[in-house]
Amino acid sequence: MKGDFEQALNNNEIIAYLKGEGDYFTPEEFNMGYHSFIMNFTGMMSYLKNKEHPYQLMVKYFRLYLSSLKEDALDNWSLFNNICCFYALRKEKSFFFTENEDLIDELTTEEKKKIGVLCRYLKDNFDKVPGSAQMFPIEKQMKLEMEDGCPYNLFSL
Repeated sequence: MKGDFEQALNNNEIIAYLKGEGDYFTPEEFNMGYHSFIMNFTGMMSYLKNKEHPYQLMVKYFRLYLSSLKEDALDNWSLFNNICCFYALRKEKSFFFTENEDLIDELTTEEKKKIGVLCRYLKDNFDKVPGSAQMFPIEKQMKLEMEDGCPYNLFSL
């Protein structure tokens, strides 16, 4: 990754940052050509942790990102992964998250519905995600996500 979250913020590229596009693509640790969503998400959290009201800022940026997404396998894959990152970091008690703070709880009914629509689209089109044949099926990934503390079945929002 050439760009960090501060650069994304200064250049109004938060959406590209959370999708891992362009300068914000971070190769995952096994260098199989996949983007490491957790690296970008933790980069955002590292930047925000010293700001006033970091959790509210994270929700604000997530909402901006969510508003840009459409029914597209790659968009929806990034959404699924960014939600997974939030719950994994909260479970680890990383950064400033508390057990009472829940990203999805902060969203409006319409935003939650959008997540459901996009995750169902991903489920139906998972084969269009590059490398999906080498990954766990999306249903198994959702089960693992719920074990990480996500109280929602994203396919049924």
